[in-house]
Amino acid sequence: MLPRGRSVHDRATLRPRRQVSSCRAARLALLGPLTAAAPALAQPVSDERATPAPGRDAAGSEAEIEAPKAIGPLGVVYPEGAEGQATVLLELLIGADGRIVEATVESGAEPFATAALEAAKSWSFEPARRGGKTMAARIRIEASFSEPEVTQESTQETETEPDTGTGAPAPDGEARQAQPPPPEPIDVTVTGHRAGAPKRLTRAEVRQLPGAFGDPFRAIEALPGVTPIASGLPYFYVRGAPPGNVGYFFDGIGVPTLYHAAAGPAVIHPAFIDEVQLYSGAYPARYGRFSGGIVAGESAPPGYRLRGEASVRIVDSGAMLEVPFADDRGSVMVGGRYSYTGALVSLIVPEVEVGYWDYQGRAQYRLTDRDTVSVFGFGSYDFLSAEDDFGEQQTVYDVTFHRMDLRYDRALSERSALRAAVMLGLDRTLAGDDEGVRVRSRSAVARVAYHGQPGDSVTWRAGADVQLSRFDIRIDDDDDDDDDDDDDDDDDAPRVPPPTIRPGLPEEDPGAFTRQEERDAAFEALFATRDDWVFGAFTDTELALGHGVELTPGVRADLYRTGDDLAFAIEPRISARYAISDRLALRHDFGIAQQPPSFAIPIPGFQARPERLQLGVLSSAGVEAEFGWKLEGSVTVFHNLLFAGTDALGVARLDNAATTQVDNDTDRVTGRSYGIELYLRRPLSERLGGFLSYTLSRAERSVGPLEGPSGFDRTHVLNFALAYDLGRRWLAGARFVLYTGIPAEVAYPAATRRPPRTPPFYRLDWRLEKRWPIGSQGAYFAFVAEVLNTTFHKETLESSCYAYGCLEESIGPVTIPSLGVEAAF
Repeated sequence: MLPRGRSVHDRATLRPRRQVSSCRAARLALLGPLTAAAPALAQPVSDERATPAPGRDAAGSEAEIEAPKAIGPLGVVYPEGAEGQATVLLELLIGADGRIVEATVESGAEPFATAALEAAKSWSFEPARRGGKTMAARIRIEASFSEPEVTQESTQETETEPDTGTGAPAPDGEARQAQPPPPEPIDVTVTGHRAGAPKRLTRAEVRQLPGAFGDPFRAIEALPGVTPIASGLPYFYVRGAPPGNVGYFFDGIGVPTLYHAAAGPAVIHPAFIDEVQLYSGAYPARYGRFSGGIVAGESAPPGYRLRGEASVRIVDSGAMLEVPFADDRGSVMVGGRYSYTGALVSLIVPEVEVGYWDYQGRAQYRLTDRDTVSVFGFGSYDFLSAEDDFGEQQTVYDVTFHRMDLRYDRALSERSALRAAVMLGLDRTLAGDDEGVRVRSRSAVARVAYHGQPGDSVTWRAGADVQLSRFDIRIDDDDDDDDDDDDDDDDDAPRVPPPTIRPGLPEEDPGAFTRQEERDAAFEALFATRDDWVFGAFTDTELALGHGVELTPGVRADLYRTGDDLAFAIEPRISARYAISDRLALRHDFGIAQQPPSFAIPIPGFQARPERLQLGVLSSAGVEAEFGWKLEGSVTVFHNLLFAGTDALGVARLDNAATTQVDNDTDRVTGRSYGIELYLRRPLSERLGGFLSYTLSRAERSVGPLEGPSGFDRTHVLNFALAYDLGRRWLAGARFVLYTGIPAEVAYPAATRRPPRTPPFYRLDWRLEKRWPIGSQGAYFAFVAEVLNTTFHKETLESSCYAYGCLEESIGPVTIPSLGVEAAF
């Protein structure tokens, strides 16, 4: 994996010399780093990438990186037969010997994209350096093509020399350089190893992925190791870990949920997302408090220029605007989305009401060359209601959350930095009206992190945080408060609340009601009103041992306190990587992760008491390879264990085979998952790009006397996608998804180990985009059509099998169309 960094550079506009028979000229704006990069920043607690001071490493993983420098002129030639103006953004991988190993088009239309790629083959660079040693690095270069005026001189069949502005012709091969604008920060990616081997998705790639609707978080379901609960829904198992055991972070801030209700988009506007990483196994020590995987989104860095985006779709509208201030020392960026889905849904399904909105805002200011302050806030709202069996509208999902994070970053020296931050959060969830759940939680988190490089082959990170959370949770099982309004009630008769009967409880069992009351009491005690304190600390060290060997040991510790109850977690982790060659490497990851009991799916504010922690043992080993033609891949085997787990979804079908002995809400489970993952990828931003993601796995659960596959165990999960640039700014793509069925419910404990399965499900998604450029500075507007589940297939999610056969229930077809217009400047 390639950690991301940044540098400050001068942006220069160059004009290549004219070629014989060429009647047009071109301009090239160099966005690559042509000056030395500044020292690294701190890596905060749970922060995947710190917000950098100008010219400092945003990943906090490298120190004093001298970025690549251009050798000689950089030129492009305006393609013959083309018209108008265009901008192409290239990403170059420059090897340790200075040659261009890989050139990729991140954005840009044909034939300009091909012209820029061809020109890049002739460019030369000095390699990046760290501590005097050469290393590979990624830079971004923007080529701006402008159609010149056709003159008598330019149409002659002779070569002409560009004007140098001095009255004399320029030397052969030398281009005239325009006055550069002020320095502007850009992204640099330096090759290196990251603990946990995340699977990375950039926004540029996700934009081309059919079925993701341009949303980086939604693209997570396409990665290996991810098993969906249902097609189109934003909840999934990661290597057997249930949705409640997978942690969500954005820019290092914990996020209670990633998506809006009713298969909506992510709660963060795509313009704020630079990339998303999935740590499906042992994740870095800076993260914690989840026994499964981690989904970490990283915010896009400020551009320190006036820019904006807007989109209008049939379900929602969104926009983003960034404005610099104080002579580009500061930047303010705001954005958000609003859904008018309710008006559309009410026409199709009158008994359903749905709606959502979200907002994001960030202000950043560079106090000095070493000091940066920033404030980042975001929030979300979702509402979903439906009619019950009596025709009354009932709230199914009413959720709001807010986050506000204040940060101070200080570069202590050339090789060390510090971050201090304070975050405030508010979550509110309502479910049901007369009978349901009322949840509100308030939290405050203070954290500090240090990053330093004591030597060229050693990088050390450490941090600590303290979190205070106040949970106000109320679970209503009956509507006693409304009984006084019933005139038909006998006021003299004793009132006995009706017992809560959960599915499968036989009424003929005389002790069933008593046991159920005990279970309900245990469940309500687990999710009770209370104050929680959590103290955490971590440290890890990246060691380059030589001969291609890299080792990253780390440890994390967390102390949970609720009243007088204490729970302590110690979590060692280690990652190792051995580079056999420049294109082939072996890696192994192992870690222990713990978390408090979890609910079936993430619900804002709904968190259990940390009385007995879940324990996950995560291990994997694999091979990573680069095959040329920009094709890379990996094969990974994994084996995860879960002890004292809470997985209501995973054991729900086991519960039905022994209703008087097992309670899937409160009983702890033991589980394991194992399998193999295959991943082949060529960037979707290439003219022809795509990926193949395949997972063969098994997730097992045991609870009480029962053993069997997890309720959402799927043996095979396949994703295959292709994207192609059709030319003339037309982009098209298709994606095929296939996964096999889940276990059916059975009536006897002996049948739980090998239950029947529901039928397989597959779907086809597609995407079509036409883009029109505006001017020569990268502005455009586009029309986008996209459909998830074009095949209109239904999915079977319920199957009950008995001696005489199986009864199946299907949902759908869940088909999501999207038509919209997008614009950016």
